[in-house]
Amino acid sequence: MGHLGSRYSPHFFLVPVVAMAAMSLLQRASVTAVAALSGRCLGPRLGFGGFLTRGFPKTIAPVRHSGDHGKRLFVIKPSRFYDRRFLNLLKFYIMLTGIPVVIGITLVNVFIGEAELAEIPEGYVPEHWEYYKHPISRWIARTFYDSPEKNYERTMAILQIEAEKADLRLKELEVRRLMRARGDGPWFQYPTIDKGLIDYSPKAEPDN
Repeated sequence: MGHLGSRYSPHFFLVPVVAMAAMSLLQRASVTAVAALSGRCLGPRLGFGGFLTRGFPKTIAPVRHSGDHGKRLFVIKPSRFYDRRFLNLLKFYIMLTGIPVVIGITLVNVFIGEAELAEIPEGYVPEHWEYYKHPISRWIARTFYDSPEKNYERTMAILQIEAEKADLRLKELEVRRLMRARGDGPWFQYPTIDKGLIDYSPKAEPDN
């Protein structure tokens, strides 16, 4: 450093700084001149009006606008990839099952149609699903539903079981009441063992 200081003066290192400042002032002067020729006032935007009081103005950065002359901003938001994927799959499976159902209902209504009311023949007992008018309702009642007779028998069996349970509860309460009133119980017929007969000594074997 002593050798370099002997060859170059201290003002030699200030030349690049002065050159850069001159180029910056020249660039800003050219921008101000272009703005004056184009009729636009860039003084407040560049901060050139208070150059001597506020220091150097901010750096000019180009801004790209959209077609509607509005500023386009990059808004950070969560991804909607899985939302769109879920909605697409939901729509796919709804259409996958809905289209065949619609086609089947249309074919049934066109080629089969609803049943007509008719007299019951002598000696014939209709099935429970034959009382429905539409073919699809008849198929559902025949395949998935039980007959009214079966439902009736099942309900009557449940009622009989519950009635028997209630009768047994009443009998149990009456028996407990009589046992308390008469002093009758298993403790009178089965005497307990005297505690004095119990052997508390250590035992080598369980049956000792």
